[in-house]
Amino acid sequence: MRGTARGGRWRGWIATALAAAVVGGILVGAGVARAQSAAEIMRKQRDLHRLNDEEEVQLLRLVSKTGATKERKLVLYTLAGADDLRKSLIRFLAPRDVENTALLTWEARDGNDDQWLYLPATRKAKRVASSSKKNQFMGTDFAYEDLRPENPDVHRYTAVGSETVDGRECVVIEAVPATERQAADSGYSRRKLWIQKDSLVAVKREYYDKHGKLQKVEIRRKPVRVTADAWRVDEVEMQDVQNGTKTILLVESRRFNVGLKDSFFSEAELTR
Repeated sequence: MRGTARGGRWRGWIATALAAAVVGGILVGAGVARAQSAAEIMRKQRDLHRLNDEEEVQLLRLVSKTGATKERKLVLYTLAGADDLRKSLIRFLAPRDVENTALLTWEARDGNDDQWLYLPATRKAKRVASSSKKNQFMGTDFAYEDLRPENPDVHRYTAVGSETVDGRECVVIEAVPATERQAADSGYSRRKLWIQKDSLVAVKREYYDKHGKLQKVEIRRKPVRVTADAWRVDEVEMQDVQNGTKTILLVESRRFNVGLKDSFFSEAELTR
């Protein structure tokens, strides 16, 4: 009953916040109202889908512009700390040429996240420079910055409309870097996010390059409820519309709240 009541309160808040975003769009001073409502939606989305810790085994399918494919397998561990800052560890399991390659990410409140890449050939962890976070990660269509959690503190959000995706109503939110440093470190001038109105699940994202041209489209399919309020998706497709390539991520298994410790997300663990 407790989970059901909490879910009801969340749904009531979601309806109220989205109504405010819509009304704000037609009133005098709508720009400020839309910005405030969109930012609140993104903060509530982060809170709503928070889990203490997670473990996902994923299959990555890389598709070239000619249609050739190759597959990789990895495991993703995530921890939400007491301060609500997230840590994640990605480790490749197969094939042999990438086995044990790993990426460790520590989220920072100001958006200047720490990332380390471990390459087994060197047996060393190398810090990823802020200026390199716009680069592709391990030949995929995901940049290093795409693998970081959405941080509402370092973006400005504006509700720009409402659309239907796969039969579900979504609010469309535009996100831009909030600081000059974030703008300089990012490979994007802006992003557009499609957030389901009933569950606050992000089901689509568009990424625009520094010249304002559409660079990538991310489609998030097969949303599943994993707790009373928290949702995840079982399939993600990231398409680079400029290069003609795409990366498909399929979740093979998932566990959560299994008791991962903060010490697991360390350089020592990264290089084990």
